[in-house]
Amino acid sequence: MKLKHLSLILLSAILFTGCSSLDISEQRPTDIKTISKNDRTWQQHLSQLKQIQNYQAQGQLGYISEKERFSSRFEWQYSNAKNYTLKLYSTISASSLTLQMHNAGMTISDNKGHQRSEQDAKYLVREIVGMDVPLEQLATWLKGQPDEKADYQVGENHYLSSFNYAVDGMLWTADYLVYHQDRIPALPKDILLKNSTQTLKIRVDNWVL
Repeated sequence: MKLKHLSLILLSAILFTGCSSLDISEQRPTDIKTISKNDRTWQQHLSQLKQIQNYQAQGQLGYISEKERFSSRFEWQYSNAKNYTLKLYSTISASSLTLQMHNAGMTISDNKGHQRSEQDAKYLVREIVGMDVPLEQLATWLKGQPDEKADYQVGENHYLSSFNYAVDGMLWTADYLVYHQDRIPALPKDILLKNSTQTLKIRVDNWVL
């Protein structure tokens, strides 16, 4: 069975559960109070984020578009732009889907031994999983580090509050709703990513640096 057909079975019947299991609102927050980007505490925090190169995150994600709607547990392991892995898996079965970036492109495989590789990672993720999410930007977005040339806001908590960023002509917005503040540096817990056609809700339960 081709991985394309297998993945659709996993997505619809085995691997993922309804988005209602992730209680993050799909609506962007309003009336958020912000502070200057030149705030000393924020700049110190930003410096700490930039020092984080190799890290892991585990949690839940929910994806909503006109064609797809699903949620899943996830594991994210990042070393650099040519070496990272995103694993999506079920909490009620052994089924999983692994997206692995490497020097030759990306390979997507399932726990049954089926796999497919392409040099164009974006095309492969769109074809197999149905998502059109910029994984190369996710490495910094996930830890709450904005592109400093982007339109971003710093919250009163001295952490990243939101940003706007264009990828391939599509404007993405990000809202950082809750942080794990019991660690140094504080890292995001609940994130809402949106563009005009897609919503990605992320809850990070655990960080490993």
